[in-house]
Amino acid sequence: MYQVPLRFIKVSPTVVVCATRIVAIMSVESFQARETIKAERRAGTLINAAGGTATQTAIFMDNGSVIASPYSVTRLSNAIAKAETKFDKLTGEVKVDLSASDEEIVDGE
Repeated sequence: MYQVPLRFIKVSPTVVVCATRIVAIMSVESFQARETIKAERRAGTLINAAGGTATQTAIFMDNGSVIASPYSVTRLSNAIAKAETKFDKLTGEVKVDLSASDEEIVDGE
């Protein structure tokens, strides 16, 4: 059986999600993303990772969840590309390196 390696990224300063479960990332400049965020907020199902800061992206997960993130599409896509996850087969421990998704990634790189 094939196992997909887990990759975790920061979608806000305090929220980490499994990048392998992300289906789409859309800028809130898109009408569809804005309307989806409004609908999820009204329904009470929006995961607001932006906190008190401005929402820049809507992240769509494979289970139907929508996450509002303060990070840009570029920053999140770079974080997914650079995320490193290591699985120790002996101990079953997952070690996650989140440094690439927080400090090294700057918009436009």
